[in-house]
Amino acid sequence: MFQNYLKIALRNLWKNKPYLFINLLGLSVAFGVSTLLILTAYDQLTFDTFHTQNGPVYRVYEKVVRAESVEYGNSMPLPMAPSLKADMPDVKHIARVLDGGAQILKDGKLINQGIVYTDPDYFKVFGFKLLKGNANSVLGELSNVVLREDVAEKLFGNEDPMGKTIILSYGAQNHSYIVSGIVEKGPDNQSVENDVLVRIENYSDYADQKDRWDASQHQLYLKLHDNVAQATFERKLKAFTKKYELGAIKQLIKEGAKPDERGEVLSTRVMNLPEAYFDNNVGGRRSINRLYPIMLLVIAGVILLIATINFINLSIAKSFARAKEVGMRKALGALKEQVIGQFWGEALLICVLAFGLGLLLTYLLLPQYNAMFKSVLTLSALTKPTIALSLLAAFGVVALLAGGYPAWAVARFNTIEVLKGKVKVSSRSGGIRNTLIVFQFTMAVLLMACTIIVWTQMRYLRQKPLGFDVAQVYSVPVGSEIEGRKMLQFFRTRLANQPRILSMTGSDFNLGRGKDGSAGKSVLGFQMGDRSIQTNMRTGDYDYVKTLGLKLIAGREFSPEYATDTTQAVIINETMAKQLNVKDPIGVTLNTDGNPKVIGVVKDFHFESLHRGIESMTVFMKGFGVFYIFVKIAPDHTDETIALLEKTYNEIAPKSEFNGSFLDENLENQYQREQRLSKMFFSGATLAIILSCLGLFAIALMVIGQRTKEIGIRKALGASVFSITALLSKDFLKMVLVAIVLASPLAWWAMDKWLADFAYRTPIHWWVFVVTAILAVMIALLTVSFQAIRAALMNPTRSLRTE
Repeated sequence: MFQNYLKIALRNLWKNKPYLFINLLGLSVAFGVSTLLILTAYDQLTFDTFHTQNGPVYRVYEKVVRAESVEYGNSMPLPMAPSLKADMPDVKHIARVLDGGAQILKDGKLINQGIVYTDPDYFKVFGFKLLKGNANSVLGELSNVVLREDVAEKLFGNEDPMGKTIILSYGAQNHSYIVSGIVEKGPDNQSVENDVLVRIENYSDYADQKDRWDASQHQLYLKLHDNVAQATFERKLKAFTKKYELGAIKQLIKEGAKPDERGEVLSTRVMNLPEAYFDNNVGGRRSINRLYPIMLLVIAGVILLIATINFINLSIAKSFARAKEVGMRKALGALKEQVIGQFWGEALLICVLAFGLGLLLTYLLLPQYNAMFKSVLTLSALTKPTIALSLLAAFGVVALLAGGYPAWAVARFNTIEVLKGKVKVSSRSGGIRNTLIVFQFTMAVLLMACTIIVWTQMRYLRQKPLGFDVAQVYSVPVGSEIEGRKMLQFFRTRLANQPRILSMTGSDFNLGRGKDGSAGKSVLGFQMGDRSIQTNMRTGDYDYVKTLGLKLIAGREFSPEYATDTTQAVIINETMAKQLNVKDPIGVTLNTDGNPKVIGVVKDFHFESLHRGIESMTVFMKGFGVFYIFVKIAPDHTDETIALLEKTYNEIAPKSEFNGSFLDENLENQYQREQRLSKMFFSGATLAIILSCLGLFAIALMVIGQRTKEIGIRKALGASVFSITALLSKDFLKMVLVAIVLASPLAWWAMDKWLADFAYRTPIHWWVFVVTAILAVMIALLTVSFQAIRAALMNPTRSLRTE
């Protein structure tokens, strides 16, 4: 019997090749695209879980409740880790992690490479596997260095690097290290760097800051003993914070800070590492809103559901052509279950073929998908139990819905009516059909509206004035071969007579994210009378204001005419000036190292991404050194000017790699995940619309086919082609309008949640929904009108003979 059903199924599918092609195309594309989206969502939802395979890993952060705001800090002071280890027996392992930049000397050339300053417990806290070396002693000496496997291969090829010496250049000095271990690269969906690992005591400012609680610069991670709960540990941290930061707590209370729900104004807390990835306050620049991967799963589900609905509608539309076959089988004694089994078997066969083609499509599209969305997905993730079960569950739901309902509807045909050729769709079936169409277009309109809102936000980010010049300023990472200020002076001397070089300055941090991938911040805290001050620190140099195009609203900028500027002068922004709470900040002496004086105030500008509001900033000439040179160039002959900068750099630092980039490019790189989401929304919306139109076309074909005789009579009585087309299109347009009404508030709610991740956001304009509605109506009208006009143009005599 099974063999007979299989033969009939294959014969029927081959006989109706157009329907087979449409069903296979829709379902296979839906399966393939949904698989890619599920892989992406899984990659994000499991971010940093790699490190928790042997128990929870916690990231330490601070919460500060001020009188006017609540602030979170994920950079910790250097003495915190040893103090926690000494005072808190619940701490099993703890590791400070400070990312930096260095260069490795190889064959007379300096290779740019990230460096991580950390503690010996690093390999006991994180999940990285040591390929060579012992976790207990691999960072036992200050001269030890652990290399990531790809870095070791780049430096030593097939040679065994263990015990060999490498030269690391940072802080304008060369340092010799002995390779004591090789560590695996680890997965891409984790946040902890492990390129080149050395002891944190080798950090250039360690000696000056190892006992300072007012200077924060590194991340802190720990593991607790197995019997210690997070909540219990955080309660104990309250006494720890009071012990070491009592002065800061008293100052906050004096300034009017109100205790939070835990009764604290300054608290030290911990958060599970995977959770920190979804918390913008704790996770830092790499964190994302959890809504991102959830939205990808929603898009994947929507695409699959739309394809399933198409399958259902196409199957029902085609079932009327086989009504007499069903009637004859039932008249000859076929049971209802046998009819359902036959039709469901055909649907299951299509689903299996589509699922296989979808996986093949995933394999073929994966390289292009990774390139387009800057992902690093691999098919090996398909073997993960969660992914495999999700895909099988999706296949089961599609097979159940796509095959089950049409088979059940066909099996309910009345045998006598069918054999008389009077098969009709019941009002209940019509209601289900209309509901499916409304759902399809609701999802398509939802994705269209979200796509437009994401596009408007991206446009807003690109066009919003940032308060400084981004167009013609070129950023050049200094590297480690030459000390930064010397490099800046060499640049000034060699390029002094170049008319296309308008000005230049130096800084310790880049603006945006350049080709070297480096980003960071440094925060300084100190007391000014009865006020506690917290400000971002930046290093600057002569022409800092001029080169970046900042607006000076009081005082002056750094100048070689004032000898004391190099050691005792700072420029602050408006927000910092408000913190000082003085009528005229010019000349105010700051109560911090060197007692620098304020010589200038610049208008607030966005030195961080627009995810964050503008914070207090202080620019020191005597800071952490110059690691980037900003050059303002003339707009003409840009390529020649950049070539000149590269040539000059290579002459000064012949062993180093030139990695210059424009500031506008750097700033654009800050919004890669938003650009990625925008592309995904656009792709998903386009696919959803195409699949919805395919389903609408199938329904129009079915409904118009049932009204052929009515159309013939109306034409015979003088009805015009336009009136018939309008009559046939009206009901479909009503359903699309209902979909628009349902989708618009859903889109507003979802996008309002997404936009909450930005400190600066575009409003959700009313015209977004008007444009979406017009597009949806036009697309639906074009889809239905094709069949409607075709039916209206049919010869009435032929139409009347059809039934």
